[in-house]
Amino acid sequence: METRELWKKYEAEMFKISAYKLALSTVEFDAETIAPVKGDAYRNPRVSYLYGEMFSLQTAPEFIELLEELSTREDLSFEQARTIKWQLKDLEAIRYVPKNLYVEYSQLALESSQAWEKAKNNDDYKMFEPYLLRIIEMSKKLLEYRHSDAEGYNVYLGDYEPGMTIEKYDEFFDLIKKELVPLIKEISSKEKIRNDFVYRNYPAEIQRKMMNKILEYMNFDLEAGLISETEHPFTNSISKGDNRITTHYYENNLLSSIFSVVHEAGHATYNYQVSDELAETYLFDNMSSGMHESQSRLMENYLARRSSFWDNLFPYMKELFPEQLNDVSQSDFIKAANATECSLIRTEADELTYPLHILIRYEIEKGIFDGTVDVNDLENIWNDKYEEYLGVRPQKASEGILQDVHWSGGSFGYFPTYALGSGYAAQFVRAMSRDINIDECMRNNEFIKIKEWLKEHIHKYGGLNTPLEQIKIATGEDFNPRYYIGYLKNKYSRLYGIKK
Repeated sequence: METRELWKKYEAEMFKISAYKLALSTVEFDAETIAPVKGDAYRNPRVSYLYGEMFSLQTAPEFIELLEELSTREDLSFEQARTIKWQLKDLEAIRYVPKNLYVEYSQLALESSQAWEKAKNNDDYKMFEPYLLRIIEMSKKLLEYRHSDAEGYNVYLGDYEPGMTIEKYDEFFDLIKKELVPLIKEISSKEKIRNDFVYRNYPAEIQRKMMNKILEYMNFDLEAGLISETEHPFTNSISKGDNRITTHYYENNLLSSIFSVVHEAGHATYNYQVSDELAETYLFDNMSSGMHESQSRLMENYLARRSSFWDNLFPYMKELFPEQLNDVSQSDFIKAANATECSLIRTEADELTYPLHILIRYEIEKGIFDGTVDVNDLENIWNDKYEEYLGVRPQKASEGILQDVHWSGGSFGYFPTYALGSGYAAQFVRAMSRDINIDECMRNNEFIKIKEWLKEHIHKYGGLNTPLEQIKIATGEDFNPRYYIGYLKNKYSRLYGIKK
């Protein structure tokens, strides 16, 4: 059969798979945001059934044969060849897994996520622990069906960030510990930056107005996206024209929703700006987690914590909260937004201490898979590591092991990409600043110019390239974590008056 005919056959099968993905993504978004809790018992087994049917399509021998045949064709375009290569690689995660086990795991992940939310709201880890132990057990079991050169935790690390291993992450985090921990300790002896106003009362209904204003400023297309609310913020890009972001409003924390919305808008913008040619292909949303986190962290930290980002927004925010911010200048606000302090909550952490939050999770995950961590004592291990690395100890499970949703869905290997993505972002911003004046764009309400740069150098490619290839395309250099370390040391030394 000619390659052209084979490709048409492939596209027809992918359309069927995409229909299941659409249904599942929509149902799961609703379940996390607006669906009644009492509908879980009806919804979960049916969602698991749909996962099973999609699994059957993805792993059908005829479909695998079609992919493998296409992988041998030399007359494919570069984009087509990459599509098949990455799809075959990703299918290794489920290709040899029995369908009944896959469906069982899918339903467990749904139930586990719902149990996590209840446990967090009740501040009771014991409510969630049985689910987490089952997730860990099944995640290890699934490794038995992987035909991979990697083993154990390295398999999951590679799933989220191709090419990354324990050895490479250890080297990355060792650099962070060596270069940043001494600075964190030195800053801890300095006078604290004023931030009392952050924790005044900010009604959620008014915060929502502020979030809409921020999205408008960022040129977020609300005809191709929406903002909703959930326990743990996330982004769901169902298609190029349907990018859904969420946040959680804390009425006693002004900064929380602001930076979660900007973060999630970074994820959504990435998918929205994938080229039209790739928008309905497998390459639309198969970017590595590190690449995706680089774009969310870039928006959240490298842009939204600059004063120039707020030149057009802070006056409006003072209008919304005249009493709460009556004694606060833009300079006060920016200093508070960038202040560093060892704290308990990852998503609220400042840039300097943030990678230590990730390091804690990485070390626990490593221990789970190499057997050096007692999974029956995870809460204490979590609390001990926070005390060791950050000098703070959680007093409540919601501020400790229950703060993140990731483990409830078996996302082992994801957390390290947050820190790695922050490192990628430093290099991207450095390259961007050579081409455009970032501060001038933001002061002049021309955020679109920043988005255009990101689209041209990163976003339009979708998942076409490996992370390291994409970094080279965007910056002209190989990945260099020293840019990340230098950025943090320079920024916080200036902020706290420390001589380097």
